[in-house]
Order: sequence, then structure tokens, then C-alpha cells
Amino acid sequence: MHGVVFFIPFIFNSAWADLVKGVDVPLYAFAGGQATLSCSFDLQSRKLYSLKWYHNGTEFYRYVPTERKAPISIKPSHTFSVTERFRNDMRVTLSLTRLNVSASGLYRCEVIAEHPSFTTDAARASMTVLKEPLRPPTLVGEREIYEPSEMIKVGCQTQRPHQQALDAKLQWYLDGNQVDSEWMTPYGGGPSQTRYGVSLHVPGERIYAMGGSVEAECRLTLGPLEVSSSKTLHVRTSINSLLDNYYASGGGDLDVLAARSYLCVFIVLAILIPGV
Repeated sequence: MHGVVFFIPFIFNSAWADLVKGVDVPLYAFAGGQATLSCSFDLQSRKLYSLKWYHNGTEFYRYVPTERKAPISIKPSHTFSVTERFRNDMRVTLSLTRLNVSASGLYRCEVIAEHPSFTTDAARASMTVLKEPLRPPTLVGEREIYEPSEMIKVGCQTQRPHQQALDAKLQWYLDGNQVDSEWMTPYGGGPSQTRYGVSLHVPGERIYAMGGSVEAECRLTLGPLEVSSSKTLHVRTSINSLLDNYYASGGGDLDVLAARSYLCVFIVLAILIPGV
């Protein structure tokens, strides 16, 4: 996936300077991995003089169609290897491999129209190369069973200190539904702390009302990247609550068959939820 493209034009000749339509650069990539860069342009009735890619101001790719013997020039770099994947009259796509952490920074595509105007236009976008892939967050403080009267508290924290600096976000979900901010509290993340996290605090009675169990998932997102960890939270139920539900439904006195049915349900719950 690719992130939001930052389109910032650099116009050197005001005549018909809207040549570059946009660049596509991943927000994040991983050291040793690959990234795809794409530059789209529209010359209309003009011809292309050159298309160049720069990394932090240093040119690493050049396409000059008038130089028929060697129209493509790729300069060697210790930060990545470059391969041209696609090229036509409206787009050039490159593949960067063997990425180094120093490959982070600004990538700029510059397009120059042919004589006589030599109109120049450019756009750029930034990419951050991470040392290693994201790791799922760690869940802390969870238990196997809770009481309906308890306030359930579970922590979710990053495994890597630098993830906060990269604007990584933690978010809780219950059975796939995003949890409101009133049920979450951030912690850590200070200058002297190596981890930061978000704690979930939800009343046990609410889980009880949802059937006694719910899937709690904590998602860590960094731009388009996402990893998660989950845990099923169980709230203690009892045979008495099952009987109460039976009476409330107008069942009257329990007959033998009904009693056996409820007993079976209780046994199943006891197996699935220790401590029932």
C-alpha cells in the first residue's frame, strides 16, 4: 500500500507548467526491502526532454529520449538499487531494492519539456525506511476470567520504543467495533520510558450483557501498515442466571427435560470458561 502523496510543484518556467500530475511514493518501507516509485505527467502537445528522479537533492535516475544510444542513466547508490519497471508517454515507474535506512527522505520527480519552452515542473513525496518490520503490540494485565462487578483493565503497548516517534497509533476494538475514547487511557511514552501504550477499561457488566465474552483486539497502525493482538475477555456467568432467564421467559416450573438442557449448557460453559 501507498500513503498520501504530497504534491508540491517546483515551477521554473511559467508557460504551461502543469506537467507533473503526481508522484506515488510509499510512506514507509523496510530496510533490505523494496519500494515502488511512480511519476505521472501530461505533456499535452509537447515532447519530453527529460525526466529525472532525485533523493534528498541527489539525482539517481535520468531519462532523456533524444539520447538514443543511452536514453536511461541510473547512477549507483549505496542506499538502494534502481530498476525501471515501466515507462510510457505519461508515466515512469521505478523499483528500489536493497533499501538502506539512509534511503529515508524526500524523493522528487522532475519533468522538462522539449525545446523551445524547456518548461520544468516537479513534485515530491517523503518515505521513511524502518530498520525492521512492525511487531504486534503486547497485551498486559489480562486475566482468564472476570466478575461482572469488576472494571476490566487490559494494557496494550508497543514492542519498539521508536514506534511512538514515528506517529504509530494504538486503538482498541471489541468484537470488531472501535472502542470509544472514554474507555481508553494512554500511558507511558515519556522521555525516560521505553514503551507507550493504551489501556482498555470496560465495566464487566457490559461484557456480561454482551453474552459473557468478547474479543478484545488492539491494533497498531503506522500509515498504511497495521498489526494487531487480541484476547477473548470472559466474564463469569452462573447457572442461576440461566434459570432466571428461563423463568423470565415464562417457562414456569422446570421439567426434567428443561433442567437437563440447562445443566448441559452449564457444563459446556464450565469447560469453555474456567471458573464458571
